[in-house]
Amino acid sequence: MNTNKSFSISGLFAKALFALLTPAVLFTACEKQEPFDTQSPDDAPLILKPYNESGTGSFTYNLANPDTPLFDSVTVTPSRYTNVNWYLDGALIYTGVKINQCFPAGTYALTIEAVTQAGKRTSRTGTVSVKPYDTDPYSAAPAAGRHLVPQVESTLAGQNLGNVAEIVISQDIFGTKALCSCAPATVSDAQLTFTLPELEDGKYYLRLKDNESKLYGADAIHVHNSAVALSGYEQFVPSQEWVITGVKLQNVASVTVDGTAITAITATATTLTLTAPAAEPGEHTLSIQNADGSAVLFITDEGTVTEVTTIVSSETNLWEGSCVINWGDANIKIDAATMADVPVGATIYVYFNVPDAEYHALRITDDWWSHDILPQVDGMAEQPNPYSFTYDQAGKDAVDQTGQMLVTGFGLEITKITYK
Repeated sequence: MNTNKSFSISGLFAKALFALLTPAVLFTACEKQEPFDTQSPDDAPLILKPYNESGTGSFTYNLANPDTPLFDSVTVTPSRYTNVNWYLDGALIYTGVKINQCFPAGTYALTIEAVTQAGKRTSRTGTVSVKPYDTDPYSAAPAAGRHLVPQVESTLAGQNLGNVAEIVISQDIFGTKALCSCAPATVSDAQLTFTLPELEDGKYYLRLKDNESKLYGADAIHVHNSAVALSGYEQFVPSQEWVITGVKLQNVASVTVDGTAITAITATATTLTLTAPAAEPGEHTLSIQNADGSAVLFITDEGTVTEVTTIVSSETNLWEGSCVINWGDANIKIDAATMADVPVGATIYVYFNVPDAEYHALRITDDWWSHDILPQVDGMAEQPNPYSFTYDQAGKDAVDQTGQMLVTGFGLEITKITYK
């Protein structure tokens, strides 16, 4: 009897203990569940991963070569009711939370979009940068140099281009559906020339084909059949020379600032040169007209427009154009006569674009490479744009002695150099 009673009491004690512990166990289980697994299909979607260290939605995937896949996964909420779409340069390339895909060499805009079953959407943007193999034919994409006109000879700069037998033009990033192709007119390892066939306005991908019919990535081009302004229009210095660059500009008749037309213009296919109007500091309205009355289009970050806002700049131009610097092979020289107007203590500004390259460096020296006005700056892709430095007495003495200021380095497209 005592044994049975003892057993019964123990059993009751165990049941009571289990009853006391059960809520805690259940509570712990709830704590361990991921919150995005418990949401409803009517919730707005969130992308929890990927993210960058600053917590913003912009990020970059750097792939070592065309055989290195973009391999990553996306975490979304509500996970059970959300699909994930991956876009490169606006084209849908994959649907799913996990991607494992290779791409031709080049730089692409990436959008990751989360869409719920209820049609609610959110997205994050980034960049996919695919490096070529060292021996591959390749051409990166400096912005100004990739706006081309049909039936006009164009130059493509890059590496190992002497192996290129054909240039294939496609509207898909993989280059598998060729629209047309052309043979280069001249080739060397550093550059080739070709004439673009007739194409409608739009964005196209270049693929370089070698003698064994293998295709290599070469980034994208933008085709224009009418006049467009690309750069230089964003600001001007009153009463000084103003250079606006673009394509098909040879028929421009006037530049209009705040309703006043300027007709004293030197127009070539790629540049407009004029004397900027006297104007007060601040914003002004700019448009450009062809001789037939049609408007020149402006290519802006927000899209293509016929009128833009330009501002009066306190900076004075020293040089403007497009030069992809490559140490001794390509650099910019500004002569001592031009530099004579730059006072000691002035701030010099270097405006640049960042093409895909092995590295990005800037160095400013004299014509004999004997005195660094600006010692070499590496990692320019992460530096402020424009990059600024102070012009000191030692720099002025070096320029006066050698006759030039030399702007050199690697992997940057220099577009303008000014001082203030």
